[in-house]
Amino acid sequence: MIVWISGAYGVGKSTLAEALSPKMSGAIIFDAEEVGNAVRGNYPGEPFGAVFEDYPMWGKFCAALIADIHKMYNKDILVPMTLVRKSSQSIIDALNAEGIDARLVILTASRQSIHDRILARGEDEDCWCMENLDMAIEGSEALSGLKISTDGRSPEEIAEEVLYKLKYKQ
Repeated sequence: MIVWISGAYGVGKSTLAEALSPKMSGAIIFDAEEVGNAVRGNYPGEPFGAVFEDYPMWGKFCAALIADIHKMYNKDILVPMTLVRKSSQSIIDALNAEGIDARLVILTASRQSIHDRILARGEDEDCWCMENLDMAIEGSEALSGLKISTDGRSPEEIAEEVLYKLKYKQ
């Protein structure tokens, strides 16, 4: 199974992936930002904007690389990466079209909780995440998938809910 974990910056995507991995027989954690850095880094300037999803090749490369890793290692893959464009659900669709069980989990929390978490991880009020927080929250609300609130909950509680609602079987 591929579980793409989306949600606003600071909502707990990476923390959830770390909590889920051992519960999913050591699932691989895939860093879609590295793919984005490679794609963006090879274009002169920023012709498509600052969000990786705006680079047409990013989603295609992510889907192809995730599918290849899944087939090569026959392991579950967790992808903690914010999606803000509804069109990015095509990544999930492409994986499903290849016969891979791919799901989208969208983490939610109050704006204040997210704000506080971003500051707690050492970022400033004027960091990129804070400047684009509304875009990330609104983008997450527009996506279709399993929505899970992280407010006032431990990563373990959230992981158990995700596994239960995805009907994950080892």
